[in-house]
Amino acid sequence: MSRKVIRVELNSSSIDNAIKQLQQYKKWLMEKSKEFLSALGELGVQVASANFSTAQYDGTNDVSVQVEEREGGRIAIVAVGNATLFIEFGTGVRYPDDHPEAAKNQMARGAYGYGLGKLQGGWRYKGDPGTNGEIITSGKHAGEVHTYGNPANMSMYNTIREIEEQFEEIARRVFV
Repeated sequence: MSRKVIRVELNSSSIDNAIKQLQQYKKWLMEKSKEFLSALGELGVQVASANFSTAQYDGTNDVSVQVEEREGGRIAIVAVGNATLFIEFGTGVRYPDDHPEAAKNQMARGAYGYGLGKLQGGWRYKGDPGTNGEIITSGKHAGEVHTYGNPANMSMYNTIREIEEQFEEIARRVFV
């Protein structure tokens, strides 16, 4: 990272020059900070989008990921869509409850959505079979999809880990 040394003599000309250099440095630092946040945001969107798009999910995977600017010069990587939580934390009691932040976010396996994930025999719905859903071919539920749910994909959780892993390298690249 760039270090700035400003030498000042105790006279008005030197102090004025130091103030000018500090203002230039402040401007540079603000620009680089925005560039740094932008690079982190781009990485976050790229990783989260890839994670969500390749997730095992029975149903329509409608998740989209974007960067949102927040107050105080902050950003957030945001995933939206009806399938977001089901993909992130998983559904159905047949899959392990292995998302490290599920309990902290009160996401008990099978207890969210309509609570159908508690059913050992799975459940059915109308729509896209997705990854593993099986279309029922006969009986009164013909055309509906049977599912046991899906494992936790941990898309956002793993995105955070990836950003943390690349944080220093991005900072070094930006603040040169």
